[in-house]
Amino acid sequence: MHKIFRYELRRLLWNRLFFGILLVSLGYGWLTLTGSVIRGVAHTAPFSPWSFGYYLSQALPLICLGELFFLAFFCSKEERLLRPLTQATPIRQRRYAALRCGAVLTATLVLCLCAAALAVGFYVTLFGWVDYGELILPALLTLIPPIVFCLGAGMMLSRFSHALLYALMAAVIILTALPLPPAINVSLSGFFSQFPLTVEQLDPAFHVPGWLAIQQISLTVLGAVLAVFAMHREIAADKLCDSA
Repeated sequence: MHKIFRYELRRLLWNRLFFGILLVSLGYGWLTLTGSVIRGVAHTAPFSPWSFGYYLSQALPLICLGELFFLAFFCSKEERLLRPLTQATPIRQRRYAALRCGAVLTATLVLCLCAAALAVGFYVTLFGWVDYGELILPALLTLIPPIVFCLGAGMMLSRFSHALLYALMAAVIILTALPLPPAINVSLSGFFSQFPLTVEQLDPAFHVPGWLAIQQISLTVLGAVLAVFAMHREIAADKLCDSA
């Protein structure tokens, strides 16, 4: 099991696509840090949780695109041609699908860690100090729900058509680029840049409103349900092919 997981993960990480997405994400992240973040977002410190959350929200579309490209790699025609070989192995298809899902999440986590490391290195180099503990909550709030949702939605759509996966990529770009209200926006850049201004306090302590917590938890649960359902559909399809 561990060998198969490492093999699938290595196929994603040692891929020109991964390095291309990583370089673009870090390049855009650097522009964001040296552009809007260094001035402080919503009158907060550049190294505050609000500015850090805004930075991750700006990098989020590229991270989600990377995750969907990883799924597209596993759903390509070449991979489908290899499916009879994987079905002939003694490992159960449910576990194999879960391993691939874990490999996609791990590769996406590497993108997230690289983006966060860039910001932390920027803070330490420029300001000489950063409270790492304060950055954890905005990172989890910003990254986990959209990543889990894109994973589940991508797995589900890829079961019907490979083209729908690319349509989801376009939808991610549109939903994060349009100035939508924070309640329906996938990216939380509007929340991080506007909500601190509503608090009658300069550089307020970071806190999560109840409506936002419910929204992000619901998005995470929906993505997890879609991922589990997609894996069950794939297993059922494989069994149907075997019986035929």
